[in-house]
Amino acid sequence: MNALWWWIDRWRKSTAFMDMTLAEQGAYRNLLDEATLRGGALPNDERILAKASGDAREWRKLRDNVMARFELREDGLHNDTLDEVLRQSERRRKNQANYRVRHDNNGDNGDDNGGGRKPDNKPVSPDQDHISIRAAD
Repeated sequence: MNALWWWIDRWRKSTAFMDMTLAEQGAYRNLLDEATLRGGALPNDERILAKASGDAREWRKLRDNVMARFELREDGLHNDTLDEVLRQSERRRKNQANYRVRHDNNGDNGDDNGGGRKPDNKPVSPDQDHISIRAAD
């Protein structure tokens, strides 16, 4: 499964959000998704870009403003912000994997899911805890 960190406040303050039409924003975000699925780079192929944009018939009208946010490199078209997000995501993934290895090796993550609960137990609502504490007072 692929996922992408998306900071809404960062997006809303970006020139891509401010300077693009709604159609251009949609094509741009679709291309960011496609680049993510491809490991960060888009092929420099008009047919693929048009299809990945979400509307191959409108692509010629949208292309210039959308592609101004990508840079052609040896391995394809890159977006600097996406490259940064992918690097951060990879760093987080590695940190989480290392954390799990350390704790699994110490026996901390056996059959339970942390906090002493078995996987089939339902967590208690914070509101229920609060009510129980009040009743005990």
